[in-house]
Amino acid sequence: MAQAVTDTRAGLTGNDTALRSAGATLYGALAAVPTLLVAIALAGVLFGHDRMVRYGANLAAAIPDQQGADRWVSGLFGAGLSLSPVAVLFAVFMASAYGRGLSKALVRLVPEHHRADPPPSLKARLMTLPLLGLAPLMLLALLVITPTVENLETENGLAGIAAASYLGLNMVWVILWAPLAWLFRVVAPGRPSWRAAGIAAVVTAAFISGFLQGFTLFLALPVDLGRPFGGLDLVGVTTSLLLWLWVLHAVVCVGYALTWAIDGRRTPQEQDR
Repeated sequence: MAQAVTDTRAGLTGNDTALRSAGATLYGALAAVPTLLVAIALAGVLFGHDRMVRYGANLAAAIPDQQGADRWVSGLFGAGLSLSPVAVLFAVFMASAYGRGLSKALVRLVPEHHRADPPPSLKARLMTLPLLGLAPLMLLALLVITPTVENLETENGLAGIAAASYLGLNMVWVILWAPLAWLFRVVAPGRPSWRAAGIAAVVTAAFISGFLQGFTLFLALPVDLGRPFGGLDLVGVTTSLLLWLWVLHAVVCVGYALTWAIDGRRTPQEQDR
């Protein structure tokens, strides 16, 4: 493990991780809402419109409302469940651009002897589609536990809050394993082994889950995000969301460097497979 950490640090040296995560954040910001809309729309088709309306209301009630996140959640579910098939296709087109952006952001983290040009735009979009296919299932898993989390937080005091945080932390951690492994192995440039991608995905998912818990705590803070921007709340909220997206993509960049650090420990026999 110590060697993997050393190799990861070496892989990040000179690659300006902050800049690369900023580039990925641009695509993430463009794709985030369309991805959520696609997930909600497909979940409504697969699991029923009324059920998703109920789940959306539960999530809006459970999420901290100090920054108006409950209204954003309600609006997002309303928009997603009312999308026409044509609108879903447009949202898929926008969301699939995320794969292209990540490929370009992560290409410099690939070791020289494995490095290749990022895949063409169309191919990168197609490789991102399986992640969009997983999105409804990931969303449903989170929505199913939302009432339990809310109950723990509101009716069991400090111990309930700790238990709810632990449950949410582990659920998000497990849900992210498969998408991150697919991202590191298929969507990103280079082709590390599935084993390296899987191990790095488990580690990276733990950190992302932790930062998302921090984001939930951030939403509960009674602070005026618009104050530094002349009272423009929308600007303050948007800037804060972009900052958190940047942090999450910085974690993904480090996770991808870890993937190659683990891959570099393979024996010659394993590399020939």
